[in-house]
Amino acid sequence: MSGSGLLLIGIAALAVYTGMHWERARRAMFDVKIGRKRVSNLRQTAAKEQRQTLMIIVIATVVLFLIVKARGG
Repeated sequence: MSGSGLLLIGIAALAVYTGMHWERARRAMFDVKIGRKRVSNLRQTAAKEQRQTLMIIVIATVVLFLIVKARGG
């Protein structure tokens, strides 16, 4: 498999992983409206998931930039 093919598979896997974190964060935020007892715990969970998603996006962007730069783009 070529390097481009591996890169595309890696990007697809990253998109799925990021989507899972984003969906968990979204669900946690909507659950906040339903249950007032769990508000602080759910907000902390949502914030944690959003931070992890942001970190994944930043790292992926840096890696993609470095790959493009290394290939002479």
